[in-house]
Amino acid sequence: MARFAISRSQFGSFPTVVLTDTVSGANAVVTLRGATLNAYSVPHAGGLLDVVAGYETPEDLAALKASRSRIMAPWSNRIQHSRYRFGGDRPLELPKNPEKPHILHGFVGGVDFEVVAERVNTDGASVTFTTNALRPGAFEGYPYRVDVEVTYALTADRLVIEIAGQNVGEGIAPFGCGWHPYFRTGSENIDHLRLAVPCRRKIVTDAELIPLPGEAAFQSIDQAGPLDFRPDAAGNGKPIGDLFIDGAFLDLAEGPDHLARSWVRDDRTGVTLTVFQQGGLMHVYTGDRRSLAMEPVQFMTNAFNRPEWSDAIQLRPGQESRFVFGVEVGK
Repeated sequence: MARFAISRSQFGSFPTVVLTDTVSGANAVVTLRGATLNAYSVPHAGGLLDVVAGYETPEDLAALKASRSRIMAPWSNRIQHSRYRFGGDRPLELPKNPEKPHILHGFVGGVDFEVVAERVNTDGASVTFTTNALRPGAFEGYPYRVDVEVTYALTADRLVIEIAGQNVGEGIAPFGCGWHPYFRTGSENIDHLRLAVPCRRKIVTDAELIPLPGEAAFQSIDQAGPLDFRPDAAGNGKPIGDLFIDGAFLDLAEGPDHLARSWVRDDRTGVTLTVFQQGGLMHVYTGDRRSLAMEPVQFMTNAFNRPEWSDAIQLRPGQESRFVFGVEVGK
């Protein structure tokens, strides 16, 4: 019997794909709606621990409640006043929400993807999902043709995720992506968790969580005070305590494998959860304090309106943008 397997299931009316390590029991459950990782269970204490706080009900998934594990594309986090300029003088107006001043997290979280590839070998199992929903006229304020592809690969010790955007149109398109997971470590509260984000700078925002203009948005981590979560000399993180966190850290330190790693440690359950990423920023959000969002993102919040990101967000005809990240769980 092969160690790794791919099967199908349902989450209410939503089809899902399940990647399984038949030896350890580890598994990842991905819904076709939004190519959303709704569970990632790993061996722990003689059983399995689901470290992803996914949607509890199909109705929550349909409503994208709290954007759990949401794939964010063609942008991540907020765009100020749901408006941006790209390739012309006239601003492009994105859909408005009367309850929120700034649009959040892109469009693809609410569309149905399709499976285009499955692979199983001795090293793991992977599934690739794709959507061509990003087309002129489909979403207000985004008149571009971009295909989005999401691949999940389960191995014996990690889950690797890759988001790719390919411009299949005739003009340059703005594109950026990210992932909005919530993690739990077996405890009911995150206050005692020790967080580590090895970085050199953090993003400074206004009261509406929009980065400040120009260089004022970038603060040395030496000046971040209680939001300095760099590990100490022994490699330990700092307790979250009662801090409210909803912000991004950048200039992440990379290891020899060219991956940056942020992690959280639960001394009560013995679980260490690491999020690794190839480039980008790490956005941390304490949310309801029952789980911790550690969000790898390609670009900073409101990048579509930031001159310093104007070149990075450009996706030329035929060009692909890829962002790789994932999760490791240890003791």
